Amino acid sequence: MTRRCIRIATTYIVPDHQAVTIDDMKRHLRTIDHVIVPVYSVHDPRLPPIGRVVSGVIVELNDGEYALDVNVELFDSEFIPDCGISLDKRVVMLNKPLGKYGIWCNLTLMTPEKICLLREISEILKTPVSSGSSTGIYQEELFMVIIGIRALRFGYIADTFSRWLDCEKVQQLTRIFTRLYRDPGDKQSDSLLIFDLDVTDRQKRALLIEVIMTNPSGKAIESFFTVGLGELDRILPPFYLSRLHPKKIVINYSDCRFRVLYAIQDQGIPMIPRSVSLHG
Repeated sequence: MTRRCIRIATTYIVPDHQAVTIDDMKRHLRTIDHVIVPVYSVHDPRLPPIGRVVSGVIVELNDGEYALDVNVELFDSEFIPDCGISLDKRVVMLNKPLGKYGIWCNLTLMTPEKICLLREISEILKTPVSSGSSTGIYQEELFMVIIGIRALRFGYIADTFSRWLDCEKVQQLTRIFTRLYRDPGDKQSDSLLIFDLDVTDRQKRALLIEVIMTNPSGKAIESFFTVGLGELDRILPPFYLSRLHPKKIVINYSDCRFRVLYAIQDQGIPMIPRSVSLHG
């Protein structure tokens, strides 16, 4: 295990970026004090976390500005948790929208046209768009839209969706998402459409299922709504029965198939599955 102190934010104004305030830093610090925050490489959620934040401090700089410094434990092949630091904490999932549905994105990466499309999605799902993280500090560098859905019952994901969204609304969402990810100006890097599903079984065991689509086509989006949600009900049982009790499962969806990328345990430690293919 390697431990490092990393400066993750300052109150300096950076062109083309939303300013981070001292209040943003305080909110982030309160989060760090109570939970474990996963650390990702280049902020790409398709890759497993490379470490975890276990503590932090706000530092006043010589010119009157402020910085947020965090202590990070970096994982390696022989990672051993540092006793006494985080045994009483559990991993938290940041940027999770509130309510039945939630939409999260970084509006600084959005064109006016895309913002209009997001408003259309917001009207269909009847939820506002959240343009910042739960801590107020932006970390995402890729273009991504996260759709959060809460209160899903294990085994009834597809059934719940069919009651919330009828066929007409699914078709509307498919058309809008297709336009949102069709802009050729975004092809310099990948664009991600992410569904965060809070699923709970009868024993009150909760899992966050994160389904990621990269540069999704209209066909892929439509198949996720019409076929993929039903397949999730079928492929999730092994994760609930796992003795490792994962907190979060990250799954790639493409070509009408699911593939597990990794899972995260309560202590923030990633698990890479031996078999990653799930036949949808």
